[in-house]
Amino acid sequence: MLIIGCSNSRDLAKNISKNLKCDYSDLSVKKFPDGELYLKFETELKNQDVVLVQSLHPSDEALLELIFAIHTAKDLGAKKVRVVIPYLAYIRQDKRFNPGECVSSKIVGSLLNVADEIITIDPHLHRFKSLNEVFKTKAVKLSANDLIQDYISKNFKDPVIIGPDAESYQWAQSIAKKIKASTAILQKDRINSYEVHVKLNSEINVRNKELIIIDDIISTGKTILEAIKVIKKMKPKSITVISIHGIFADPSTLDFIREYSNSIITTNTIKNPYSKIDVSKLISDSLK
Repeated sequence: MLIIGCSNSRDLAKNISKNLKCDYSDLSVKKFPDGELYLKFETELKNQDVVLVQSLHPSDEALLELIFAIHTAKDLGAKKVRVVIPYLAYIRQDKRFNPGECVSSKIVGSLLNVADEIITIDPHLHRFKSLNEVFKTKAVKLSANDLIQDYISKNFKDPVIIGPDAESYQWAQSIAKKIKASTAILQKDRINSYEVHVKLNSEINVRNKELIIIDDIISTGKTILEAIKVIKKMKPKSITVISIHGIFADPSTLDFIREYSNSIITTNTIKNPYSKIDVSKLISDSLK
């Protein structure tokens, strides 16, 4: 097996190769003066079981780089080309909400079907029941829930787990049940892509408690920030934010989250300063 680290996930790819005790190589990526991508594999791929590791955030160039890499690896005679996409972008646009819109999840699925297998972690399958509705090729969905559960168990004594909206509550409730913690859900009303209103949807005593807000994705962070504002009025002992995928698209909102919370924790599906939960072993085990 040969692990190839693409632009967004080289550190994670190196950890996967160490876990599996297999060869590793960077994918060489440059830009021509006109901005077009140049890719080059630095090792022989013929008859190799190749695993490309590429998180799709930032998304546009990363996706094009990955598509180029899959096709090139096949052209160079790789026996098998598997793709690890720790964070799968464009999956949230899963239906045509307004006339004329692009259903990007379906298009991205068709572009990546050339791979022999796709492995991803906690994709945002809101209306899709499984990855089989997105991809025709073999697709595997891994979950970071156990890793988050272990992190909470080791670092918190008696936390209250909060889901900032109905979609995130499935993660919050599952983790809370395993560690025997109390749980609550916030009700979110989305005004637009950048504005949300939230309120506590259940009565629960959080005074002097360690609160943990869990969400699968922090994109702009508006939902998390509004959740923190609501909860902070209840005088908890501490507020920790935990997310699987930390995008942090709005730096100003992130500044407020840092100010109002005690800590921010994410996995390393997307490289960021808060990625303290390592998913490399989870991925390595799926590749064996």
